[in-house]
Amino acid sequence: MNRPGRSQAPVRGARKAWLKGIGAGVLICALVTGCGGGDDEKAAAAVKPGPTVTVTATVTATPALMDSQVDATVAAASGVAKEHGYRVTAHDASEKNASVADDWTVCFEKYGRDSVDFGAVAAGAPCPKADGRPIPWPAMPGVIGRTYAAAATAVGGVTKGEISVKASYRDERVPAGHDGWKVCFQSPDAGTKVVGDRDVTLWLTKSGCPAATGTYKDRTNDPDYTPPVAADSGSGGSSGSSGGSSSAGSATGGSSGGSAGTTCEIRSNAGNCYNAGQFCRNADVGRSTHAGNGRLIHCRSEGSRNRWNY
Repeated sequence: MNRPGRSQAPVRGARKAWLKGIGAGVLICALVTGCGGGDDEKAAAAVKPGPTVTVTATVTATPALMDSQVDATVAAASGVAKEHGYRVTAHDASEKNASVADDWTVCFEKYGRDSVDFGAVAAGAPCPKADGRPIPWPAMPGVIGRTYAAAATAVGGVTKGEISVKASYRDERVPAGHDGWKVCFQSPDAGTKVVGDRDVTLWLTKSGCPAATGTYKDRTNDPDYTPPVAADSGSGGSSGSSGGSSSAGSATGGSSGGSAGTTCEIRSNAGNCYNAGQFCRNADVGRSTHAGNGRLIHCRSEGSRNRWNY
């Protein structure tokens, strides 16, 4: 109950002022300090564990050192490299870019940190001067005019192929001991590139090379050789003694139609001696006689005709 004579307005005004002060303080506390709870929250946040980060380190082992594999086969070189921890590749060392085989020869090798690349050529081929360049195949030497021994040495320097020998003349035979015989012809020709182990043929003679192969050193040994026909010695001159000479000639197979002293067992229908290359009669096939030059000739069948030959 209010007492008379005393006013309530000042009390209500003071309370409002007090409440305003409390509200302002709370606001300032919240804005500036968090009212005492901010420090604890910050401390809790500071000790809260963060996300876990995992770092994986890859360690590559360095391959062991190895000797150069140049001149080894690709298969052998690859085996050694793999044993030392290398990754292996191989390529054609020439400009051809062909597929590499195990029996190829290593010419070049290029190393990486843990790899090796072999540049190789086919077995028997020489290495190029640089990786990717053409193969320098050797050229066939010129051996015409040399002895067989010297020629074989020169040829052996560019190929391991077989060396065959033939006679330059058809009527000459190359003996087993022919080192001193002369080379008249060769195949392949001088200057030809020798690819791989190429075979070589040499034509030899003991002396005096022919103009071409297939000829005869003694022309009379050629079955097709026809010597000059000898002059008929039975004509002219001694008519007084022709009867006696004719009789003697018939009895002995004399030399009418041949050179003096020639004995012709078989004569032509004209009474002359035969010569090599001339035709012979069917009745004389398989028979032999001496020619006008004194050499023995034989009548042989040659297809539709018969011919006298040595």
